[in-house]
Amino acid sequence: MLVARMKITTILLVILCSLSISRPAFAEGEWRFPGEFEAQELVWMGWLSKEYIKGFDTDAVLLEMAENISKHVKLRICVPNKKQKDHVLSLLKKYEVDQSNISFYVAPFSMLYWRDFGPIFTVNAAGQKSIADFNFNCWGYFPDTDTQARMMERVDRDAAKAVGLPSRMTRLVSEGGDRELNGKGTILVTEACEFQRNPNLSREDIEHEFAEMLGATNVIWLKKGTVDDDPYNTSTLPGPDGKGVAYRSAAANNHVDEYCRFITPNTILLAEVSEKEAAKGPVERENRRRMEENYEILKKARDQDGKPFKIIRIPMPETLFFTAKPDDEAYFGLMSYPAYTDGTTFPFGKPVTVIPAQSYCNFLITNGLVLAQKYWMEGMPESVKKKDEEALAVLKNAFSDREVVAINTLGINFGGGGIHCSTQQEPAGKQ
Repeated sequence: MLVARMKITTILLVILCSLSISRPAFAEGEWRFPGEFEAQELVWMGWLSKEYIKGFDTDAVLLEMAENISKHVKLRICVPNKKQKDHVLSLLKKYEVDQSNISFYVAPFSMLYWRDFGPIFTVNAAGQKSIADFNFNCWGYFPDTDTQARMMERVDRDAAKAVGLPSRMTRLVSEGGDRELNGKGTILVTEACEFQRNPNLSREDIEHEFAEMLGATNVIWLKKGTVDDDPYNTSTLPGPDGKGVAYRSAAANNHVDEYCRFITPNTILLAEVSEKEAAKGPVERENRRRMEENYEILKKARDQDGKPFKIIRIPMPETLFFTAKPDDEAYFGLMSYPAYTDGTTFPFGKPVTVIPAQSYCNFLITNGLVLAQKYWMEGMPESVKKKDEEALAVLKNAFSDREVVAINTLGINFGGGGIHCSTQQEPAGKQ
């Protein structure tokens, strides 16, 4: 019996050794996710042609994004099929966008926000790259086993194979939009997001995965994101002037890149609602409470070396209201939830008031450029333009070494995300 047990033990050791040999030939804990402000090789950008709300098409926004980004860094436009690639090529040609810095990646996907399910690039000290493959359940709206979630969850692994990089898998459900890293070992995440995605995991479990996958050993837990980024299937919001109700057109469900960003290894940008703005209504009041709670956490927090952070505040946009009709794509998502936890019953077949996912923090940092969001259009109140200008001034002061460009992004905001959500940077290095 003893001899048999020894043989079994030997066999198990051989199997374990063979498994370790099959992993990427780099030591565990060696990988890190560089800060977005570090040098980049290229930017990946999802491109789906949609009108979440009629009259606001994604093509117009994505075209302007592509033109600005490709002037500063190589851009890889991700499309789901050849038909969409041909469509995008026709737009680039029609509007005379220089394509010398643009390439394409064709693979099946059905959602725009590439940062959340696409490849997450990590590097080691030798400059080699790998892709961190997180689990994905469509922002917590579907079970992990859902067909749509399974299709989207493999996008990052397929991209890794396409570019010849090893991928490292974790079953932790986590999207790129809720992870802000300074490239030195510190990560900012939102409790409301990470625990909603992983209800059976402890704080320590999640922190362990961030360390293994991204080299993040110093985790700063912020509490909640903005009210308009709460789950869109749970509650409504007050309508214009506090009358009636409004629905979130969609929401990423408490992502950190909607309200808080690293702009250098020791500098954090955090959204702010003034006391005067908080007096306007319950949404503004709650947003101020949440952001000030996060501010207190950040003031007490320390970086990976035990040093405090510099914190810069940036305004939150004026809330905008639009109408979604039964034939709008944004309407289809809303009607999937006939009853909300606040007691609201969705009025099937009737137009509803919606608000898009607005944020001045959802910008992309790349080589020599910060591409930011703005909202004012002809006919809107001057207060919207004033907020746009205030936010742009903060960004220009914070990024004095880069060009800062703001574009109107409502076309993609109606889908629940923005510029940062639709892109993912690939750091400089070697394969």
